[in-house]
Amino acid sequence: MYSELSDDDKEMYLDVLREAPIMPFSNFVSRGDIPDKVDIARPRSYIDREVYRLVQQTSRDRSSRLIPILGSAGSGKTHAYHSFKDKERENKKKLETVEELEEIDASKFATAADWTIVYVPSPPASIRVLLHVYTCIIEEIGAELLDVVSEKLVKKWGGTKKGIFQKPKLDEVIQLGIREFPGVFADCVKALVTYQLDKNKKPLAERWLLGEDLEDEELNDLGINSVLEEDDICLSLIKIITENLDKVLILYFDELESPYRMLGEAAEMKFLEILKRLYNEVKGLVITIAVLKEIWPRIIEIADAPLRSRMEPEQDLKPFSLNDLKIFFSKSMEAFWEDNNLNPPLYPLFPLNEKLIEMIFEKTKGNPRNSIKLCRRFIDKVVMDEMSVDELLKVGAEIVATAKPKAEIEAEEVIDFSKPREIIKKTIEDILAEEEYSIEVNPQSIAGATLKYINMVGEEKGKKFKTQMEFKFKLGKRSQTLAALIEAEGKNWGLEIPSIKTFDRSAGVAGYYAAKRLKDAIDEKAIDKGLLIVPTGSSGAKFESILQNNPDIHKIELNNDVGEKLIANALKYPTKEGWEICKIIFKDIGEYQPPQVEETPSNEEMSE
Repeated sequence: MYSELSDDDKEMYLDVLREAPIMPFSNFVSRGDIPDKVDIARPRSYIDREVYRLVQQTSRDRSSRLIPILGSAGSGKTHAYHSFKDKERENKKKLETVEELEEIDASKFATAADWTIVYVPSPPASIRVLLHVYTCIIEEIGAELLDVVSEKLVKKWGGTKKGIFQKPKLDEVIQLGIREFPGVFADCVKALVTYQLDKNKKPLAERWLLGEDLEDEELNDLGINSVLEEDDICLSLIKIITENLDKVLILYFDELESPYRMLGEAAEMKFLEILKRLYNEVKGLVITIAVLKEIWPRIIEIADAPLRSRMEPEQDLKPFSLNDLKIFFSKSMEAFWEDNNLNPPLYPLFPLNEKLIEMIFEKTKGNPRNSIKLCRRFIDKVVMDEMSVDELLKVGAEIVATAKPKAEIEAEEVIDFSKPREIIKKTIEDILAEEEYSIEVNPQSIAGATLKYINMVGEEKGKKFKTQMEFKFKLGKRSQTLAALIEAEGKNWGLEIPSIKTFDRSAGVAGYYAAKRLKDAIDEKAIDKGLLIVPTGSSGAKFESILQNNPDIHKIELNNDVGEKLIANALKYPTKEGWEICKIIFKDIGEYQPPQVEETPSNEEMSE
């Protein structure tokens, strides 16, 4: 029991908690790029079994499958991805051990399907979604993916050496490849064969295969006319890879509601169309979509009948049981003590106790995220000597006594689809605005948030305008794509963002190519003016030159922190930076007025 710990032990452990740079339960929002240390599998075990069953079926017949995973905010949708990734690593270690020891017949082991899970973070929106998916696959599996696939294809097309002095002829191998993959696949075949057989052009082919922008002369050198960002080309390369990878890919689309959050119904419908194309045209996929349970009826409503009919039955994430919460708490604390080189206390729930854990469970109804938050708050109170455990028990009892009944909470979450459309839309947006979610500051999410602000401010100010995602224009024979088009105040504005990973570093060469796409669109009279959003401090001689010589391109600089706030407020109220972007389009909207913030009484802190 808690009381059986000596005073010295209690003080030692509390001192460690006080001095620790990272407190336990600090990360209550799961992120796709940061593994979770503790997994409680029981509430999710039936979902795991269902996904693994689909992997086995897909491994046998190569037909793709699509399964929705539903859960309320904080129920563990992103965490589920980490559990699958842990299982994948476990399987990989088993395979390596078997290969090293040769203890069992390899044919027996082959009955277990080989698979890899790829996290597709939110918000993919509908701006170059297929390029986004392809990039996630490349980043997850690594550059060796290109080596494995290109080597296998070249061998199939007769590209292996026939003797010491006999080299395979590049053009002959390409022609055999195009016979198998004709038409729109041709450039993908050329790039893969060149990557494998031509040492001099391999770096150039690799850049094209990784989605980088190439100059016209570089494309001519490769004999390629297209760029990877075009949907048809990108989908073709995904198809070639999956058909020749010899393993099942689980694509884990997190926060499927994000396109709606960022851009509304049009983006949502377009994204569902992309999912349908992946499902219909690509082999060897298990497409897993994690989505807010409250929003799912709306997604089903707008999805077409063929997509609905082919989906696997929805799987609901269950909340923690009381035992789950106790195990989760004790495992999390054990990991903390080990990280600080300490043997765990004899009492595993220290610095809380069983009664407090029970009260936390009653308050949160087993919601993992809310449970983690409340555990952290209670630990803070004990560690900072604000309250003893006995005092916390009294406060905890008051919290539970004033908590809303479960039936009342559930009633608040139900969306009545019989009500007028505008009321339904407002209800959905309220749920999305309140949900805490992992924010990925990337070109897609910044573009989405920017359009959301333009729509929000334009409607508020009564402006006549139109916005369009993913605007395509012709540059000679090639199709080029901008992130978006805004028609307002008698002008067509193109929005573009460099293809970068983070807004905390200069855009480098990617900044120049993004500016060049806007310049090309202006020269072709596809747009009148351009908005270019780049990381703060982006520079370079070519980049600065193109901006100086093209005054109709307006540069906006953001860093990661500003970008995160920009995205987080996309359904609420514009940030100052968001307002300034809108002011470039709508010049007479006036100065920025921050929203009125209501002060929260301090005595309500514990009951939030």
